[in-house]
Amino acid sequence: MGGFLSPGRRQAGLVLLCFHHAGGGASLFHGWQEHLGPEISVWPVLLPGRERRVREARYTDIADLVHDLATELSPELERPYAIFGHSMGALIAYRFTALRLARGERPPSAVYLSACAPPDSPRDDLPRDACDQQLLDWLIALGGIPTELLSHPQLLELSIPVLRDDLHLCRPRVDLDAPALTCPVHVFGGAHDRLVTAGSLREWKEVSNCDPEPVLFEGGHFYLSGGHPELMKKIRSSLVEGGDTE
Repeated sequence: MGGFLSPGRRQAGLVLLCFHHAGGGASLFHGWQEHLGPEISVWPVLLPGRERRVREARYTDIADLVHDLATELSPELERPYAIFGHSMGALIAYRFTALRLARGERPPSAVYLSACAPPDSPRDDLPRDACDQQLLDWLIALGGIPTELLSHPQLLELSIPVLRDDLHLCRPRVDLDAPALTCPVHVFGGAHDRLVTAGSLREWKEVSNCDPEPVLFEGGHFYLSGGHPELMKKIRSSLVEGGDTE
């Protein structure tokens, strides 16, 4: 087993635990450490089945995933930390936070939920049962394929099973409660996201004790690709200037 966290992660500063999108990996957060500065230690979480964990079995059930995440990561989080999740990663971030709160474990200083509707929202627009080409076309249309990969069909073909399994993690689960988060919640999205609207983002207030107003950045569903200066500024400002870094 490769473990969810990179062994070379920085140990100093407030931890920002980062969960990637469906079909993605920890590389989504490349460059974040430099943008956010020494007061924040960026810890990208890598799910199995991709990048350095490519040979490991992938998860298709979010309850199993969150249980295993808590088993491995909770001992690392007896220190100030925050959580960021993008798209599928936002669902994981929410479930992981809710489980820690239910267990009476240390709450995060803040939770950042990006480009994702709340957990109980219908997700009929996710093409879980589409053929490979339809699935690939859908992801390309959302901007989820790096330009350099478009000319490498073999690499694209390898990414399809990963995406398909990840989309099963995103399906609504009627047997899971959706408890309200009692920690500060921030909601982000792309102003031109065709998958997750501003209205959907506002529904996070139903599972939060605060009433987070979505902050929209220029771009679509993958507005944060390559690092988004305004997003970095927003996170850094809330954590360093208004958060718990002691």
